Amino acid sequence: MKREWPFLALEVVLLLVLLQSNAPEVWFWFIALLVLLSWRSLALRGRLRERQERARATATTEPATAEPTQDPPAA
Repeated sequence: MKREWPFLALEVVLLLVLLQSNAPEVWFWFIALLVLLSWRSLALRGRLRERQERARATATTEPATAEPTQDPPAA
């Protein structure tokens, strides 16, 4: 989350500029805000996908390191 603070602050600033801008500038700042939000959401999705893949990789390697159970000798 610490990585996101500068971008969140930038988004708030862009939103304030958007609210204070006059008619010709509104569309420019609105597009800039949408581009920033979409870029950050794609980056967040990528990081979440990487974490899930890492969790799956560690979950599949843990049972492989466990000692296999041996059948008792036949009488």
